[in-house]
Formats: sequence, C-alpha cells, structure tokens
Amino acid sequence: MRMLPALATVTFAAWVGAAAVPPAVAAKVCKDAVSAKARSAAQVSDATRLKRAHANAIGNWKRRVRDTYGWSYSFWSKAMESDVKCGGGASAKHCAATAKPCRLW
Repeated sequence: MRMLPALATVTFAAWVGAAAVPPAVAAKVCKDAVSAKARSAAQVSDATRLKRAHANAIGNWKRRVRDTYGWSYSFWSKAMESDVKCGGGASAKHCAATAKPCRLW
C-alpha cells in the first residue's frame, strides 16, 4: 500500500516533465516569403472595397501557400513578417499580402 503514493508522485513528475517541451522542439519552421494580390471594384463604399481587397489578398495568399507548401503552412496568423499594402482610386481598391509561411511542428 505504501507504493501507491510513491507511484503517483513518479507518474506526476513524468507527466510534468513531458509537458515542458524544450524550445528547439517548439521552434517555428518557415519558408521563403510568398506574395498574393487582390482587387475589388464592387459597387459599394470605399471602406467596403478596401476590406474586400484586404481579405481577398490574404485568402489568395493562403491558397497559394497551401498549394505550394501544404495545409500546415497556410495559416496567416502563424506567418512571420506579414504585411498587407493597399491602394487604389475611387472606383477600385487593390491589396498585396506578403509573408513567410510558418508551421509550429
């Protein structure tokens, strides 16, 4: 019966040790930067055109990365050095999204 508390302590220590992942294992793996563009000329307000072009540029970036490197790299939130530049006139807006696709494993 005295073995049970000792076994529980050893099991807990092993569990805590396994939860502490060394930094080298959790390091991001990144690829070269990828760029994608989008344009919106919808008959809506300038702000809405800009939002649509921005969202579509990121969506196009995700698709291009997924097709090139695979699903695990296609998350904009995990990308490094991400940047979206937008411009345009009164009738249309355009955006270009650029980032280095990364994955955590």
